[in-house]
Parts: sequence; C-alpha cells; structure tokens
Amino acid sequence: MNVRPSVLFLSVLALASTACVVGPRGRVGIIAPVPVIHAAYVEREPPPVRYERLPEPPSREHIWVAGHWQWTGNAYAWVPGYYQVRSRPGHGWVDGHWARHERGWYWVEGHWD
Repeated sequence: MNVRPSVLFLSVLALASTACVVGPRGRVGIIAPVPVIHAAYVEREPPPVRYERLPEPPSREHIWVAGHWQWTGNAYAWVPGYYQVRSRPGHGWVDGHWARHERGWYWVEGHWD
C-alpha cells in the first residue's frame, strides 16, 4: 500500500480528535469531539498589552474581548479588541493571554466561563 505521509497524518489526526464508543452488537457511535491542543512556542516575550479605550457597547448583551499581541511567525502584531454577543446569560468572558513555559511563550485562547 502506497500512502502519502500527509494523507496518513490527516487521517490519524481526524481519528484522534473524535471520541467514539462501541455499543451493543459492535455499533460505533461518536459521542463528542475531543479538543486538539496545538502549542506553538515563541522565544521572544510579547510586548506589554496596549491600553484600549472601550467604545460604547452596541447593547447590554455585548461583552468586550480585549485586544492582544499575535505572533505572525517573525514578529508580534496587535489585534484590536472588539465587542462580542454574550454566549449565555450569567457567563463572563475570560480574556486570552500569553503564558510562559520552559520552551517559550504560548498563547492561551480566551473563553466563556
């Protein structure tokens, strides 16, 4: 069998990112996607976070997502903040941030809490 390495890698990645359960009579069902975490380490520390003047929110259902530095492969570029509609009442937004690891700096995505 002659399989290209990229096709084999993508197939394994697709299988690894899905949780399955085998039920009665050997039936297989997908129960939930499993998050795949990719960590890209950057040797250079990100610059200090910029101060952003918050504009008036479009509505009470909107929440501010702070701007952040994004690594472009050779430098940091500023991504401005924006308003986003709240996912569910009572949930708050946890801003993304850069974290330090022994291998370098990596980005932790923002999420709803």
